[in-house]
Amino acid sequence: YPAYRFSGSRRQVIITGLWTRLLRHNNMQTLLAADIGGTKTLLQLSHLEGEIILQQRLENDDYADFESLLTAFLSTVAVDFLPVSSACFAVAAPLRGCRVQLTNRPWIIDSDKLKQQFPLAELCLVNDFAAVGHGIGELEENDLIVLQQGKPEAKSLRAVIGAGTGLGQAILSPLHKSWRVWPTEGGHTDFAAQDTQQHALLNKLFEQFEHVSYERVLSGSGLVMLYHFIAEQQGDNTTLNLTAEQISQSALQETDPAAVKAMQLFMQIYGAQAGNLALMTLPRAGIFVAGGIAVKNLALFEQGFFMQSFLAKGRMRGVLEQIPVYLINNPDVGLRGARLLARKALYNVDHDR
Repeated sequence: YPAYRFSGSRRQVIITGLWTRLLRHNNMQTLLAADIGGTKTLLQLSHLEGEIILQQRLENDDYADFESLLTAFLSTVAVDFLPVSSACFAVAAPLRGCRVQLTNRPWIIDSDKLKQQFPLAELCLVNDFAAVGHGIGELEENDLIVLQQGKPEAKSLRAVIGAGTGLGQAILSPLHKSWRVWPTEGGHTDFAAQDTQQHALLNKLFEQFEHVSYERVLSGSGLVMLYHFIAEQQGDNTTLNLTAEQISQSALQETDPAAVKAMQLFMQIYGAQAGNLALMTLPRAGIFVAGGIAVKNLALFEQGFFMQSFLAKGRMRGVLEQIPVYLINNPDVGLRGARLLARKALYNVDHDR
C-alpha cells in the first residue's frame, strides 16, 4: 500500500522498509571500470555506492587478448557480485562505434561480443583520455601538484595531456555542473624540433619512421630511443639495453649520465608539446599533465625543464604564464573516470550534461 495512506509509527515503518530495500538493491548492484592501455590494464569492481570490491593491475603481455585478461580478473570475483550491473572500459585508441583496436597493441575490443561472452548487463567503451578527463573531477585536492599557479578562469576550457605507452590528449569544455570531454589524437601530430640537438634527433628518427609524431618521442619506447640517441652523441657504444622505467630511475638517482640527459630532453619536448596544446586551446581553467611517466618522475618535473619549454613560445610567453598547470599525482584517474561513466550509464545519464 502507498505509504501516504498511513500515519504515525506505521507510516514510518513502511518508509523505513522501502529505504532498506532500496539500499539493499543498490548494494547488490556492481560497477566494473577498466583502463586499458598499451602496457597494462587496471580493473576495478565496486559497489554502486563506491565501496571497492576488487582492484587489480594486470600486465597485457601476460595475455593473448583482452578476453583472456578479463576472464582472469572475473575468475577471482565471487559469484555474489555477478552479473556486473554496468561496465565502462577506457581504451587507448580512437573510438567510433562498438569495435576498436588498440593503437599500441594488436587487441580488438568489441563491446557487443563482450556482453555476450561475459556477465555484463551494460557496457560502454570510451577513449582512455575521455576517461581521464572525466576522472579529473573525481580527484582530491592532494592528487594535484601545481606546476604553475597562473590565473584560473573557471568557465574556460581545460586540457589534459599524458605520456605513457603512448601520448594522449583531450579538451574539456565547461557545462552547468560538469565538463564535456573531447578526446583527440593530438599525440600523433608532427614532432617539431626546437634546437639543433632536436633537429639531429628528428633526422635520426626519419631513418626509422616515415612519420615522426610527438608520440614517437613522448612515450616509453620514445624514451628508450632518446637514451640511445644521447649515448650515440656521447660516443658511448656500450650502453645497456635498459627499459624506460630503468632509464627514468637511473636519471632520478643520477647514476647514468646518458639517462639524465635523455630524461632532460624528454622533459623539454614534453613541455613544448604541452605548450602547443595550450596555445591551440587556451585552457584558462588549467592544463593537466597525466600518465604514468608524470606520476613516477615528479622530481624531474620539479627541475624545471618541462615548464621552461612550456613557456618558450616567444611573443606568447605572457599568455602561457596565465594558464594554470597541474600534474595529476594519481595513477587511477582514468579508472575513476571510467567508474563515473559506468555509474551514469546505469541510470542512462548523459555524461556530457
